[in-house]
Amino acid sequence: MKKRGVAFDQSDYKTFTGAEGVLSLQTVFSDLNPKKAGGNLSSVFLSGGKIYQYRCDATLPGGQNCREVGTLPLAEQPVYLQANDFNGADLEVVYRGGKRYSVKSASNNGPYTATESKYLHPVLTHAWRYSADGKTLTEDVGLRDRAQRIVHVGGSYLLIADGKLEAAAERQLPSENFEGIYFDDDEDGYIVYEVADEAVGDGEKAVAILNGNILATDQAFYQIMYDDISENDLSYEEKTTNADGTPAAYLPKFGGGNRYRLVKLELLSRYYSDVLTIAHDDIITADYKLLPATEAIGEDYESGYIAYPPDVMEKLLALDGY
Repeated sequence: MKKRGVAFDQSDYKTFTGAEGVLSLQTVFSDLNPKKAGGNLSSVFLSGGKIYQYRCDATLPGGQNCREVGTLPLAEQPVYLQANDFNGADLEVVYRGGKRYSVKSASNNGPYTATESKYLHPVLTHAWRYSADGKTLTEDVGLRDRAQRIVHVGGSYLLIADGKLEAAAERQLPSENFEGIYFDDDEDGYIVYEVADEAVGDGEKAVAILNGNILATDQAFYQIMYDDISENDLSYEEKTTNADGTPAAYLPKFGGGNRYRLVKLELLSRYYSDVLTIAHDDIITADYKLLPATEAIGEDYESGYIAYPPDVMEKLLALDGY
């Protein structure tokens, strides 16, 4: 408001209504931004074992921005949510340990029905970490049971476990018959990487992933950005060769071995206690005001998009001959 020359007692920010006592950093919003689909769409979020329909840009029938439309099969916090449509009528909801449900309705007006899958969700069935040599892998047993939150971003998964943010990609193994060709691991193995967290203060613990590209700790907010050139911009030889020039015995699935870093969001962090949650294009404050994310984070900010910091962008431009 100060930047726009608007007095604080004359706030023109809209109020998000109908969600009193419902929203928090642990609220799980649909991973698909309805605005990107165009048209007149609402979406859903999950909180406290319930499904809520919402819109930030308009009110719903009944005159509020949010209303309860369904009940989840379990009261506990979901670990992973995948929406199969833009308005959240077709959901896959996964709980700790991999238990998953198909949660559907004819529309996101509800009611919803839940069907438990006979199979656990495959993400992190087996989790592997590179050893100090950068070539061999060691299994991290039980990581799936420790994961508090998992989101899918591009070819990678981002997850919170043991108070830290990490990235994971499907593991690939070399073909026994064709040199240089790799196939997906039949045992649902995933390679896990640490996210560069030098910007995070001592003692801070990761508590939530918001919009697929923001980490909330218990004290501050950080944007998740590339720490190096995206794997999709590397040559095939670079992807399949160890640092010492030997052929890689294992690979993260192409596009999934991206490295990430955390960049502190100073303004949001300064007013940490005033931020209730983040819903795609909007920051929802503790007094339920809707602040455009582009104002609070930066004019180029986009929900779900992993951006390049300036130093990595320079490397990328040099790679392209600029």
